Amino acid sequence: MWPRLSILVPALNEGRTIRAALETILRIDYPEVEIICVNDRSTDDTGSVIDELAARDARVKAIHITELPAGWLGKTHALDTALARASGDFILFTDADVHFEPDALKRVVALMEHRRLDHLSLMPHIEPAGFLFDSALLQAGWVLFFFIDPATMGTDDCRAPMGVGAFNMVRGDLARRLQPFKRLRMEVIDDIGLAILAHQGGGKSAIYASGSAVSLEYYADYGAMVRGLEKNAFALSQFSVARATRDNLFVILAPLVALAWPFFRGDLTMVSAAFTYAAACFLQYRSLGTYSVNPWMIPTFPLGMILCGYAGFRSMIQTLRRGGIDWRGTFYPLDELRRMQVTKLPIARRTRTK
Repeated sequence: MWPRLSILVPALNEGRTIRAALETILRIDYPEVEIICVNDRSTDDTGSVIDELAARDARVKAIHITELPAGWLGKTHALDTALARASGDFILFTDADVHFEPDALKRVVALMEHRRLDHLSLMPHIEPAGFLFDSALLQAGWVLFFFIDPATMGTDDCRAPMGVGAFNMVRGDLARRLQPFKRLRMEVIDDIGLAILAHQGGGKSAIYASGSAVSLEYYADYGAMVRGLEKNAFALSQFSVARATRDNLFVILAPLVALAWPFFRGDLTMVSAAFTYAAACFLQYRSLGTYSVNPWMIPTFPLGMILCGYAGFRSMIQTLRRGGIDWRGTFYPLDELRRMQVTKLPIARRTRTK
């Protein structure tokens, strides 16, 4: 008998994507499931789409939020509201633009039961969206591995837990005991915060690449990606100017220094330069081996790192200039975000692979 599964989907002005995404959830091959959709103050047709699907399929439960309480981000409040209604033995936190293959959730639940996992994140397949976007996305994945040890990805030895907003699954008893979103109520990077709290709460955590089982169109192009990252790139550096400057300079300069290393040694030749470049590409390929990437984009890594660094610096500058972030139709002051941030991202300890 399959354990009961609750799927929680918060949505604010997601009229363009939510119908197609929910249709893939309705087609999943899973016997005991409830789908809790939260219309979080939408001004488009998101709420009517949710109501239509709820009227059509009894598994869909609609929640409509009209006001945001003080001291909450819209998304964390929506997730906390949905969690209070969830009855599942497993709870999946996902987004309103994520698509699932029909057998994806059966496979994930079976994996979590077999490995006795309490929390599992899946890195989704992200649809290509142009040369600049693909190059930047590849390097964003590589930067992520400063926080995740690639040797533990796809295992149950994930000592630096990482959450992914598209797919965070937690055992229901752990989620109800922790009440994570009450602690994360002003946490911009709530997906990572959920994973860290689950790990700190005694849960066994893992992260896997999903292949094609879970997918989404992340952004339409690189410009949209930069604008989208305004809200959370600075948060990854804990809203610290010094830390963000250090992190983004490293992202931009590290590949350039590596490629220029023969200059510093005074023995630059075409052969040595080509060898350095090939070695850097190989290291990227090894690091990203479990990540869903286009290997043909790996040689663009110097450009991709510059694009990522630019997005990071822009997020910091825009947040400082505005004195906070605009997210999901609400402005959140920087002082409050700093005061209430609980998510800290340690550099992952590396393990040796056999």
